[in-house]
Amino acid sequence: MTDYSYETIEVQLVDPGVAVLTLNRPDKLNAVNLKMMMELREAFRALDDDQRAKVIVLKGAGRAFCAGADLHWSAELGVEGRVESNRLGQKTFNAMEQMETPIIAAVHGYCLGGGLEFALAADFILCSANAQLGLPEITLSADPPVRPKITEDGDPDQPEFGGQAPGWGGPKRLPERVGKAHAMQMILTGERVPAERALRIGLANEVYEDDAFEESVMAMADRIAHMNRYNLRLNKELLQAGYDMLEPHPR
Repeated sequence: MTDYSYETIEVQLVDPGVAVLTLNRPDKLNAVNLKMMMELREAFRALDDDQRAKVIVLKGAGRAFCAGADLHWSAELGVEGRVESNRLGQKTFNAMEQMETPIIAAVHGYCLGGGLEFALAADFILCSANAQLGLPEITLSADPPVRPKITEDGDPDQPEFGGQAPGWGGPKRLPERVGKAHAMQMILTGERVPAERALRIGLANEVYEDDAFEESVMAMADRIAHMNRYNLRLNKELLQAGYDMLEPHPR
């Protein structure tokens, strides 16, 4: 039996087949660092092979889902390291997107930058009413007053030559979810989208009141977990690949 023991994430299996994966750096608003990225890769592989896990719920500990990449990690990287960190994030979220197990992103509080790119790699997003979602990368090197205080002394990810953009799949997955025009507005303004607007543009499937959020998310996960595991994986594959039934019914 798999031992889900990690430093930056927690995995809990709940009957009848819900795996709850919690980002667990609440003091950093669950910002993703190298350790978390590597642990996510390991957990995704293990969960997809775990017969007990029919559906996965992604959530964040504390007051945010995920505030994005840890800027301290970015600041420690050289030019080549930043390119490789983008590749690592892309590979991780691509692998997550291709998992056979259905994945729900349960988003509350901040879901920004790499945090939103993480959520977009899930099959769908459920939001708490207090959620704020966005890809603010373009603002990190913007002129005042748009530039946030965290980068007022300089953006560690802004290259001397060339440009900067969301690097973990946002420019691909966001327009697939909300359409090109909404994605263009979100990325070019770097604005934070509140939960109700996320619901309106198709970024979120449902919005629940804060005090009912966890219960509502788990109720949906529980319903999915009552389905046949093979059928869940079959239907997810059909939807992702965009084709019809893979195999004939037996006579």
